Amino acid sequence: MATSYNNMANVYSDKGELDKALEYYHKALSIRLNILGEKHPDVAQYYNNMAIAYRMKCKLDKALEYHNKSLSIKLNTLGENHPDVAGSYNNMANVCSDKGELDKALEYYNKSPTINLKILGENHREVASIYNNMGVVYKEKYELDKAIDLYNRSLGINLNTLGENHVVEGMCYTIWARFMP
Repeated sequence: MATSYNNMANVYSDKGELDKALEYYHKALSIRLNILGEKHPDVAQYYNNMAIAYRMKCKLDKALEYHNKSLSIKLNTLGENHPDVAGSYNNMANVCSDKGELDKALEYYNKSPTINLKILGENHREVASIYNNMGVVYKEKYELDKAIDLYNRSLGINLNTLGENHVVEGMCYTIWARFMP
């Protein structure tokens, strides 16, 4: 049932019906907590899904709360050098950036590529995405030389791995999220 509720929530989230999505995420989470307990990696993923929905609703403090819960579980179960931990840091940095907490965002972003570089290597899309996100923050801080350097790193990885004619998914969401009320 938890998986079914989560799948329904994902569809409602994709449709932009975020209240309905959160309703189903809460149902799924409740079942997972009862069966698996609070320290299971699957529970961390449900917290992550909820955090993303709260971010999309521009409820950034709530999003950060759920990302923190997710990160805590991942650190305790997967260790600090796991790609899922890096993903949590990246997600938390995105929320901090949306909140205008640029230094905090950079603190989280800086943790993410360190992990991913060890595990995934320099030429991975996740690393490129993080460099791009960091470039956005440095641009917002008017540290333009750093922004250009990070954008160039991201571009180089994407050109090497995807080619010149590839559209990177998720970019519209990043831009959209910044301009939501």
